[in-house]
This record gives sequence, C-alpha cells and structure tokens, in this order.
Amino acid sequence: MKKIALLLSLIFIIFSSCSNKEITNFTISEKIDNHVIWKIIQTPKLKINDLPASINVLDIDMNKFEGDLEMVWYEDSLVILSDIAEKHSALAGINGSYFDMEVGGAWVFLQAEGREVAGNKSRVVFSHSGAFAQDTTGRFTILKRPETDWTYSPAYDFVMSAGPIMIHEGQICKIDSVTFNLNRHPRTAIGITKNYHIILVTVDGRHKNAAGMNIPELTTLMKNLKCTDALNLDGGGSTTMYIKGKNANGVVNYPTDNKKFDHEGQRPVSNAILLLK
Repeated sequence: MKKIALLLSLIFIIFSSCSNKEITNFTISEKIDNHVIWKIIQTPKLKINDLPASINVLDIDMNKFEGDLEMVWYEDSLVILSDIAEKHSALAGINGSYFDMEVGGAWVFLQAEGREVAGNKSRVVFSHSGAFAQDTTGRFTILKRPETDWTYSPAYDFVMSAGPIMIHEGQICKIDSVTFNLNRHPRTAIGITKNYHIILVTVDGRHKNAAGMNIPELTTLMKNLKCTDALNLDGGGSTTMYIKGKNANGVVNYPTDNKKFDHEGQRPVSNAILLLK
C-alpha cells in the first residue's frame, strides 16, 4: 500500500509541477444527451492565467448527434436566451453575435432564409472578422472574413458573423492589440474540432469567483479544447448558456447583467445558437 501511495504521490507531483497549459481539469462532466457532454470548470486558479474561473463547455459530436444546431434571430426585438430556448424546445443553447441593444437586430453581417438579414454596421473590423456558418449540405464551419467583406452567398444556409476569429484551419489568428481583446470580460465562443465536434463555451467574469478572459487566453482555452477553428461571439453581459432542465430557468452560467453572481442576470439578446433534438 505504501508503494502504491508513493507512486500516486509521484504522479501527482509530476503533473502539478508541469508548467503546461494543455491540461484542462473539469469539475463536472455530465452527459445531457447521446453524444452531447456538458463540462464545467470551476477553480480558484485556472492554469491558463492563475485566476479564478467559471467555465461551461458543451461538446457535441456532430458525426453522431441525432439533432441539429439552429441559428435563431430577431430583426426588431430583444429576448432573453432562456425564453428563446424554451420557445424552440431546445436542448441547449448559447447567445449569438453582436446586436443593436436599443432596438434589436444584428449589428454585424447575418444571412439566413435565403437573404441578407443584416448588413455590417460595425466599423471595428475584428468584430466581424469571422463567421459561424452552415453550408447547403448541412455542414457547419467557421469562415474567415473575405477581403471584400461579407456578402450574401447561396452556398450557405446561414452565416452569423462575429469576432475576433481566434483559430482558423489550425492556425492561431493575429489579434488586434485593443482593450476589447486585451481586457478580461465574460466571453462566449464557438469552436469546431478536427473530428467534427462543435464546442460551445461560456466564460464567466466580472466577479471575484470568475475573472473572465482576454482574447489570447480564450484562444488558449479553445486550443486546449482541441478546436482547429474558433470564433469569439458576443460576450460581456450577453454571455449566457442554457441547458434544458438545469436550475430554475435553464441557465447554467452566471450572467452579469444584474451585477450578481447568480443565474438570473440574463441580458435580452437578438440572436442565439440552439441545440435542437
């Protein structure tokens, strides 16, 4: 027994002493449906930045999942994510891309239902440097903004632009050195792995128990989650993840719009990405 205890101690020391940031420790890992895993990281000292973290991850094996992802959008209204998800009988979901906080509607390029729903209104290039899209064969992808900017393409059923794009075709993308990218905030992100898993992520912030992340840190997290493509979505007070049947309202992260560390502070949003079954 002493030999076994000594061996376990040595293994613990080896892993603890590594400066690596490749190891991601999940506090909870739960199967919420066939081929859909919900993971939570809650720690006072995340390896990526040595700061407290509260992170939710949905890992969806799109090769086997008998459901779909759907982009839901509103042109002239704002709705909290839990209401959007319940209206569509969603299994899970996250908030989407940037929107007009006064009147609703996308603030960056959005294509759906065979038309351009919204043109780009943002002058900040990185805010629409990538897009989450589904082509006409049904396959999901993350696109990099064309040099000529986004325009309607019949090759895609939907295109939701956002940014900054963090990883594209396995390569880390250059990030602009601006406060939005370098300061820590709550973040929402989506990624795709080499073996075609879709990864939905929320990172809580603005609280002593959750420091949030800057974009380089979020990039590292998405890479550690094995994403070969990854895109930052709308964050801050919008950051929300919903899972059916969890908590009183389905919200599993800690939205900050009420300035409390609870599940009640949802910000009404104008679009979302839902997991449907």
